[in-house]
Amino acid sequence: MNKIKCLIMTLAILLSIGGAFATRPHFDCRTDVQYYFAGGAYNPAGKIGVNYTCQSSTSVCTYTYNGVSYIACQQGSWLQIPGVTEKTDKK
Repeated sequence: MNKIKCLIMTLAILLSIGGAFATRPHFDCRTDVQYYFAGGAYNPAGKIGVNYTCQSSTSVCTYTYNGVSYIACQQGSWLQIPGVTEKTDKK
């Protein structure tokens, strides 16, 4: 009886630890300001779907800036959407 009770308690502890990791909040970098790397510099990318799109690729499409360095965010190849300029996006 003690072995079964110990097994049930062990499973309960492992499930609670697993549940805590599964439900922890995940950081979504896509809500931050996006930058793309071109010409040796990081440039503001604009809004995805409006100013640019990320095409399928293994390279890094956009980066975010954390105050110290640029960190890869989205995967793909950065491609500007034709006909959209910076000035038309600002209000």
